[in-house]
Amino acid sequence: MMDDAPSPRESARTSRAWALAGLAAIVLAWQLTAQRLGPLLMATPLDALRAIGPLLDSGRFFPAAAASLMRAAIGISLGCTCGFALGLLAAHSPRLRGALEPLRWLLMAIPSVVVVLLAMLWFGLGSAMVIFLAALMTAPGLYVNTVKGMAQVDRQLLEMTHVYRFGFWLRLRHLYVPALTAPLSAALLIAVNGGVRLVVMAEVLGADSGVGHALANARATFDSSELYAWVLMILAFVGLLELALIQPLQRRLGRWQEVRHA
Repeated sequence: MMDDAPSPRESARTSRAWALAGLAAIVLAWQLTAQRLGPLLMATPLDALRAIGPLLDSGRFFPAAAASLMRAAIGISLGCTCGFALGLLAAHSPRLRGALEPLRWLLMAIPSVVVVLLAMLWFGLGSAMVIFLAALMTAPGLYVNTVKGMAQVDRQLLEMTHVYRFGFWLRLRHLYVPALTAPLSAALLIAVNGGVRLVVMAEVLGADSGVGHALANARATFDSSELYAWVLMILAFVGLLELALIQPLQRRLGRWQEVRHA
C-alpha cells in the first residue's frame, strides 16, 4: 500500500490553518462575551486594540514593562539554573535525590498565591519578592525534567566518557546536554511561560511597579479597555519571547540529533 501521510510542508500548512481557526474562535468568543457582560466588565477586542496606542503614549508602559522584564529575566534564569544544577547532582546521588524529594513535592503542590503571600511577609513589596517567587516556582520543573532525562542517558556512552577520562564539562557538553534535549526544551518552554505569569500575578498582589501593578490599577479604576490592552501586550510579549528565544534555543539543542542521523 502507498503511504498517504501528508508531507511535512503540508502538515505545517494544515497546522497553521487550524491555529488561525482556533485564534478566530477565541476572538469570536471574546467578542460575544464582552457584548453580553457590557463594557464595564469586559472590553471588546476592538476596544482593547484601540487602547494600546494611548497606553504606549502615556509614558507608563515602558517603565512598567522594563521592571517586569527585569524581574522575569532574573527570576526565571535563577530558577532554571538552580533546577538544572540540582537535577544533575541529584541524578548522580540517590541520597541527595531522596533529600530533595519532599521539597520538590512541596513546591509543586503548594498554590502559587500562598507563596506570594509568604514572600510578601518575608521580603515586603518590590522586586525581591517577585524575583524570589519566579525563581522558586520555576526551579522544580527544570529539576524534575533534568532528573528524568538523566535517567535515560545511555549507560554505555557514560562508561565510554569515563574510559576516555572526559571531565565534567566535556560530559556535560557532549553527553548530558544532547541526552536532555527533549526534556529541557519542554521544561524551558513551560518555565518561561509560567514564570511570566507568576511575575505578573506577584506584581498584581504585592508590587509597587510593573505590568501587574498597572493591571491592578486598571482593575481598580474599572478601565476595562486599558486592562485588556495590558493583557494583549503581555500575550504579544510572551509570543515574541517564544519565537525569538525559546524556539531558536530548542533548534540549537536539537542539532545534535541531525548530526547524529546524518
